[in-house]
Amino acid sequence: MKNLLLIAILIISNCLFSQEISVKGKWTWPSGRNWISDLNEAGNDYVGTYESDHDETKITINAKHKNQQTVVNIHKEDNGDWHTELILEIQRTDRGTNNNYSIYDGLSYQIIGDTDTRFFYTYDDQKDVPIQYRISGISVTLPVKDYSTTIVFTVYDY
Repeated sequence: MKNLLLIAILIISNCLFSQEISVKGKWTWPSGRNWISDLNEAGNDYVGTYESDHDETKITINAKHKNQQTVVNIHKEDNGDWHTELILEIQRTDRGTNNNYSIYDGLSYQIIGDTDTRFFYTYDDQKDVPIQYRISGISVTLPVKDYSTTIVFTVYDY
């Protein structure tokens, strides 16, 4: 009986005090890109760096502890092949639509690596925080194939 009570308390406390993150959007790149126009003249390489829309993804955070720091970390998980010359970066382009000013960091591009790193933090709920991506290292010397990765957002409160 004690074990059941302890398990019930743990489940209830995790539900009551856990934070939530919602990520909406998907950058399927390139969308409708005319690669021929990216080559300036014979013998030249591609431009090599491309950006998504400034609000390609929107993040909403429901922090369960008000006035306590909530951190959003990021990393990528490659789906099959991902060439080491491809560099994927991320930035937030503004605060959320609820005009909450207690959001910090993430306003300049940072590389998304294979290990968790801090992206930004806040002290309250945030709604529809706009996110932009940039990919560089694209070259005619890369093998022709599909490259895919998944960006993982993790939220912690401290």
